Amino acid sequence: MEVSGLAKKFKTYPRVARDNNWEGKVVIRVAVKANGVNATYSVLESSGHEVLDKQALEMVTRGRSRAQIPPALRGKEFTFDIPVFYEMKEDRDA
Repeated sequence: MEVSGLAKKFKTYPRVARDNNWEGKVVIRVAVKANGVNATYSVLESSGHEVLDKQALEMVTRGRSRAQIPPALRGKEFTFDIPVFYEMKEDRDA
């Protein structure tokens, strides 16, 4: 889904997480209402580090606000999950 690609633009690795070598996977659930405007965002699966969870939630929220709903889903309620991975290796490669 387009949200995932747009969200990546807003991904940052929080300094405190890098300094402590914290890694993890966060799964964000996005529930979109039929009107396409009102969506809820929640942490479905925590990384075990609140700072990573919060950053992933912010990243997806910002990406979703810029995404277009596909024509086939307009006027329908739907949910989808976005996994966000935080790995020190990816931070070094950036």
